[in-house]
Amino acid sequence: MGGEIPLTRGTPMRIFQKSSLPTRTPAIAAIACLVAGLGVTAPAAHADSGTITPAYSNGSSWPAAPTGPQLMYGQKQTVLALSSTGQDVAFAVSGGCTVEAVASSAPSSQAQITGTSGDTDCNVTMTSPAGNGLDAASVTYTMEAIPTGQTVKYGSVMSKSTVKLNKTYVLATYPLKTDKGKTVTFKINTGSKYCSVKKSTTKGWLLKVGSKTGKCSVIATAAAVPPDYAAVSRKQFWSVVK
Repeated sequence: MGGEIPLTRGTPMRIFQKSSLPTRTPAIAAIACLVAGLGVTAPAAHADSGTITPAYSNGSSWPAAPTGPQLMYGQKQTVLALSSTGQDVAFAVSGGCTVEAVASSAPSSQAQITGTSGDTDCNVTMTSPAGNGLDAASVTYTMEAIPTGQTVKYGSVMSKSTVKLNKTYVLATYPLKTDKGKTVTFKINTGSKYCSVKKSTTKGWLLKVGSKTGKCSVIATAAAVPPDYAAVSRKQFWSVVK
């Protein structure tokens, strides 16, 4: 076999002393000197990075990073955060939100995040120092901004599930506006042969029920107020009974 010296019974094995080992070639010696001159050493071992686990105020976990929960304009969300380093978690935000630290019981850290925009996402970064043999921890989430709803005052029939034959019900006053000043209108959504919508300057928006049993529904709509308030689109369904 190439490079091997066969040994036979009675053949003495030659043992090299340090002084008798073959000398290095000039090229190998030069490389060794260069490495020594550069002071190259083995890289130091690093600890694993810590992890931060955020949760809702009820204790259920947030989605996996980087996508956080949605954040509605004006909404306040409390977040609990626990770091595997055993250290406190600091919160920082940018975009359409603000953050405020909240007193909490160890080992969790707590903050309240408030949405300040209906269309600018909120970026939340959580960090904690090294500890428990782990390097510092850091994680960033993006909370999608969504607009909030407008308030509309409806008549009591808009919370019922049945209406009676040949009856008239008040859906709302006329004219009707949202709390943000947008005009609200009503129209039949389904079942036009069982119900109809009328408007009266003295009686308001009216639901007139016909003489046949069946099902009908209306839809109330109003324009959005960008970027913070969503459009109104409210449907109500009824069974027409005797």
